[in-house]
Amino acid sequence: MPKIVDHEQRRAELAEAAWRLAARDGLEAVTVRRVAAEAGLSTGAVVHYFRDKDDLILFAFETIVDRVGRRWALAAAQATDPLELARLQVIEGLPLDADRRAEFRVWFAFLGLAMTRPEFARAQRVAYRAWRRRLTLTFREAQEQGRIDPELDCEREAAALIALVDGLAVQASFEPRTFTAERLLELVDDRLNAMRPGPEAATR
Repeated sequence: MPKIVDHEQRRAELAEAAWRLAARDGLEAVTVRRVAAEAGLSTGAVVHYFRDKDDLILFAFETIVDRVGRRWALAAAQATDPLELARLQVIEGLPLDADRRAEFRVWFAFLGLAMTRPEFARAQRVAYRAWRRRLTLTFREAQEQGRIDPELDCEREAAALIALVDGLAVQASFEPRTFTAERLLELVDDRLNAMRPGPEAATR
């Protein structure tokens, strides 16, 4: 009997191979031939699921978004209050460990490509909009519970904090001894604490 192929599993295996290549060698390494070799399959098997290199790169980026989304869902289940959840949603964008450093490299490499490729730009916009929207909603919940200043514009604060995280992540990539994981968390916590209402902001 011919072997029955689980197409979703095969696509996931190829996506994982593309992700490993992108994280290890950069997005320029993600080609049909190299993904096939990484997955131990023929190039024909790859083109059956992905049209071309751009399709592979886009899927590698979407894999990052999915990984982060899964961690957000886990954080939502574990957080004890909305401000703690906001912190967890923010620090997912920081290169705090080997996995997140690899994700960050692929994320920003993709950002560079998105500057000139509309399809990639759309994917990047969708990812950032989802991040801002999720963080904005969390801040509003924190505001309703009196955890942050009621006068703050939550949408504005979410955008500013994500911009801060992006900047810190870039600097940490080039100056890891200066921007250690501890220092990155400290800087984010300073910003979050400044959002607390009244005297609480100055004492925590």
